[in-house]
Amino acid sequence: MSNFSCDLSILQDEVDNFVICTEGSEQQRCKEAISDLYCIYRKDLLLHLQMLVRDINIAEELLHDTFMRVFTMSSIRAIKKPRPFLMKVAHNLALDYLRQKKSKPTENIGEREVELDFIVEEPEYVDQLIKAHRLRYLRQAITNLPPRAKEALLLSKYREMTLKQVAQEMRISQTMVEKHLKTALEKCREAMCSKPH
Repeated sequence: MSNFSCDLSILQDEVDNFVICTEGSEQQRCKEAISDLYCIYRKDLLLHLQMLVRDINIAEELLHDTFMRVFTMSSIRAIKKPRPFLMKVAHNLALDYLRQKKSKPTENIGEREVELDFIVEEPEYVDQLIKAHRLRYLRQAITNLPPRAKEALLLSKYREMTLKQVAQEMRISQTMVEKHLKTALEKCREAMCSKPH
C-alpha cells in the first residue's frame, strides 16, 4: 500500500510541475480528475502493462507515462469511458516500448521475446488473461464468505432467484436476505480491490 501512495505522490508532484490549465480552480479540477482516475484504474492498468512487457519496473514507468499523457490532454473531463481510453493509451505506450526494444540489435532471440510477440499480436489473449485472473479472485472471495452470505449470493445471483424466493429457500426474512447479500457483495468487493497486482 505504501508503494501506491508513493506512486500517487510522485505523479501528483509531476502534475503540479506541469501546468496546462490556465485558471487555478481549473488546474485543481484537472489534478483531482487525474488522482481519481489513478486511484480507480491503477491496478488494472498495471496488470495489463505487466502482462505486455513482463517487467514490473517498466510497467510502472509506462503506467506513469500513461497518466502524464492523459494529463497533457486539453480536456480530461471529455473522456466518456475512462477505462477503455486509459487501457488503449497504456497499451499503445507498451507497444511503442516493445517496438523500440525489438529494434535494438540482439544476439539471441530467447523464448521470452517470442512469447511477448505472441501476446502483443493477440490483444484478446491479454483480455482473456485479465478476465481469468479476476475470476480466480472472485471465486476465492466467494469461497471465503460466511456460509449464510454465500448461500444468499449464490441463490440470488447464480440461480437468479428473487429476494422473496431466496428468503423462502433459506427460511429467513427478506430483510435478512438483503443483509446477507450486502455482506457478501462488500466482502467480494474488498477481496477484489485488495488483490495483489
